[in-house]
Amino acid sequence: MTVTHSWTLPADTTAAAAGRDFVRSALAEYGHASYTSDTQDTEAAEVAAAVTSELCTNAILHGSPPQLLKFVIDREHLRIEVSNSNRVGGTAPKLATMPTNSDTVGGRGLNLVNVLSSTWGADVTSGSTTVWAVISRG
Repeated sequence: MTVTHSWTLPADTTAAAAGRDFVRSALAEYGHASYTSDTQDTEAAEVAAAVTSELCTNAILHGSPPQLLKFVIDREHLRIEVSNSNRVGGTAPKLATMPTNSDTVGGRGLNLVNVLSSTWGADVTSGSTTVWAVISRG
């Protein structure tokens, strides 16, 4: 069974926390008690929350409202999509290359998404950008 949840993000600094709460709630609803008792699913939920947080933060920092969070759950995968309007055209996000000893704040979010997800990417059109990540549940 595949379940899809969509939600419009608040266009402010609360978006990341709200996105994490939304994803945790969607997973609890989908898996009922399993997301509180099964260690593997609990880990998947926390990974999904971390990835969601990064994607929501990037959408708020680099996109224009409205920003939409879409979460698709099935037996094998969790797919997180965050879409936003493009300010002027749009470009696909790229992984930052940063020195390991860098004290720079920011710029590491997509690297985290890259490590935590099975795969990720971006779909860019003239009017919107959707950044997505897939997390395996097994």
